[in-house]
Amino acid sequence: MKATEGHQLGEADTTGQDFSEFYRMEYPGMVRLAVSLTGDVDRAEDVVQDAFARLHGRFPSLDRPGGYLRTSVVNLCRDHHRRGALEKRELGRRCPAPLSLDASELIDVLLHLPFKQRAVLVLRYWGDWSEAEIAEAVGCRPGNVKSLASRGLATLRKEVPR
Repeated sequence: MKATEGHQLGEADTTGQDFSEFYRMEYPGMVRLAVSLTGDVDRAEDVVQDAFARLHGRFPSLDRPGGYLRTSVVNLCRDHHRRGALEKRELGRRCPAPLSLDASELIDVLLHLPFKQRAVLVLRYWGDWSEAEIAEAVGCRPGNVKSLASRGLATLRKEVPR
C-alpha cells in the first residue's frame, strides 16, 4: 500500500527536506502502521512520537530516514507487545474474542495473533514491504517471514467466517 504523497510507506524522498516537513508527511502513515500492530490509537501515537524522537538527532546523517523510522516503529510496537504479554500473564487474563468480524474489526482478529505473525501480515499486506525488509524489522531470517505469514493466515482463516 502506498502512502498519501505517492511514496512507499517510510520511503519518502528526503532530499532537501527538513525534519518538520518529513514529520508532517510521514506521521499519519506511521500512526496507521502502529495502530495495526498495537490495536490502540493512543499507544500508537506514543510509539510514533518515540520513534520520531529517536530519529530527530540522526535525521541529517541518515541516507534512508524513512527506513530507520519504520523499523523504530515496528521495534517499539514489539516492545509494547512484550510488556503487554507479561502483564497479561501476571494477571492471568485472556484477551476477549472479538464481537464482530466485519472488515472494520479485522484488527481485533489480528491482535489475537502472536506479535511476529501479526507484524509480518501487516507489513507484507498493508505496508507492501519486501521479505528482506520484514525480516530485518521483525528480527528473523527471510525464510521465516514466509512461514510466519503462512501460520498467521491459517489462523485468520479459522477465525474469520466466510
